[in-house]
Amino acid sequence: MILNSVTRRQLCTALAGYLLVPRSASAGARCATFGAIRWDAQYCNTKGEPCFEEGRALSPAKWHFRAPVHSRDIGTGELTFDATQQTFDHEIQVAHQAGLGYWAYLAYGKDGKLDFTHSMMSGLNFHRKSTISSRVNYCLISTLDTLGRAKAFDDAIGRICDLFSDRNYQRTPDGRPVLFLYYLAALLPGYWANSTFELESALKALRARSRKAGHGDPFIVLLHGPPPEAEAVRSQIGADAISTYGISLGPNGNAAYSKLENYIESYWRTEAQVTKAGVVPTVVVGWDSRPRKETPPAYDKRDYSRIDRQAHVEIATPGEFATACQKAERFVVDHPSICPYGLVLIYSWNEYSEGGALAPTIGDPNSSMLRAARDTLSSCTK
Repeated sequence: MILNSVTRRQLCTALAGYLLVPRSASAGARCATFGAIRWDAQYCNTKGEPCFEEGRALSPAKWHFRAPVHSRDIGTGELTFDATQQTFDHEIQVAHQAGLGYWAYLAYGKDGKLDFTHSMMSGLNFHRKSTISSRVNYCLISTLDTLGRAKAFDDAIGRICDLFSDRNYQRTPDGRPVLFLYYLAALLPGYWANSTFELESALKALRARSRKAGHGDPFIVLLHGPPPEAEAVRSQIGADAISTYGISLGPNGNAAYSKLENYIESYWRTEAQVTKAGVVPTVVVGWDSRPRKETPPAYDKRDYSRIDRQAHVEIATPGEFATACQKAERFVVDHPSICPYGLVLIYSWNEYSEGGALAPTIGDPNSSMLRAARDTLSSCTK
């Protein structure tokens, strides 16, 4: 996914008022439940699909260490993916042993609805078919083009609500199915008549359908930024919390991980200050998109003449990642009124070429970051 960074002026302005705003107390969470984003572009090799572009980005030998363990060098300077149910079950085992609570799958579809035949949905299909699926929960990251269209969303929301029936669909402690919504404003005109009111109508219908089916009222988390814009959209569509898919220093950001981590902490505080609802803080493993910058994917229409292709934020060391998770847990425990369920989102499980991945890779088959953070990731299951 492609993200815009938040301006430091916006952060400083919002942060200045943070300490002046009282927060009401509530029972809140005593630990954090960590989930990781899945962008499943590593389960096919079909030209024209995101998986083909991901393979191209990781094909140079110097980037093989970033590729998933089910990758294969076919000897022509080309990396391909050889995923099976067995390789996916290994991912489940690794995540389970580290104490990860859930995966959040970015949805892909066709004609405004989820399409489980789409190559990008292969990971979720493997997960749902697995004999060990219950070892890691999952939830959906819906998008504006998988929720339906203005005044035509019944089938789309039905496909989403059907997932809530799965026994390992992620729920809050009081039984609400968790649904993230990735908000891309560019899709609003084509799918929702350029109206957040129409989008709100679809979400209200989804809530009603979920309740009628006995699944409860979904806990809907808006993924958008910067925080003031996220809160404005959230209030218009009636979501329950704000969060973001990832946090970067911009395409030309060049820094050690510690600088990004400081920025992320200020981002959480800004979210807390601006929202009148909830916050799900995002932990980021790093932002080293050099593989993708050097071999831009066909779907990325940015002007790369303006982008420093060598600029990057270092991927966290195992110790730095463990510390970042500890800080996120402390944030949700210290903010019970806006983090009542203690949910945390991690970028990412498998954004191998864009930012960084927790999943086993050729260079790190033992997932050292996950091992280092195990005590914090599993704190809610002890």
